[in-house]
Amino acid sequence: MIAAQKMHGKGAGGMSRELSDILRPKIDWRTQLQEFVNTTCGGRDYSSWRKPNRRFLSSDIIMPSLVGERVKNIIIGCDTSGSITNEDHTRNLSETDAILSVVTPDKLHIIYWDHTMAGHEVYDDSTRGSFRTSTKPVGGGGTDPTVMEAYLKQKDIKADCIIMFTDGYVPNWGTDWNGAPILWVITGGGRMTASTGKTIHID
Repeated sequence: MIAAQKMHGKGAGGMSRELSDILRPKIDWRTQLQEFVNTTCGGRDYSSWRKPNRRFLSSDIIMPSLVGERVKNIIIGCDTSGSITNEDHTRNLSETDAILSVVTPDKLHIIYWDHTMAGHEVYDDSTRGSFRTSTKPVGGGGTDPTVMEAYLKQKDIKADCIIMFTDGYVPNWGTDWNGAPILWVITGGGRMTASTGKTIHID
């Protein structure tokens, strides 16, 4: 019965998770994530006369410089259904830690979901560095990422991008995700491809 629940991602839900030490990330986020962020969050630079371009100042020419807008909100969605192991959680947090070494958003949302919304944590500049010790993954039920999609719409949470960790055994990938670009990270050897957004696989 336990094996069947694990395979199909079914369980009672609400189960607290114990995490082991953070492992090294297994994929090159400096390439994968930068490519995703550059593609989905591109065009964020704008011209500003308030900050003259230094290259032209020596010639007594005042030209605007390009100013890059900071990424405001990144959402990390973590599948905590019954088919996800403690090792999976540890790996997901390892990859999240690697993500934060590439980009520093104003706010980091970590959302845990199974067949219901299991938890929503928000970190900013003052707390982002401690997320590994303060995060509280919960779950253990079935698998339905659309509960998170509905939650984002209900709360009108806007994101520059969404990164979803799952083993891929989901019944529905959702549709528009409140207008945010979404990257699905399929773990544990699952070779599924999401019907929306971009999909990459790590083993």
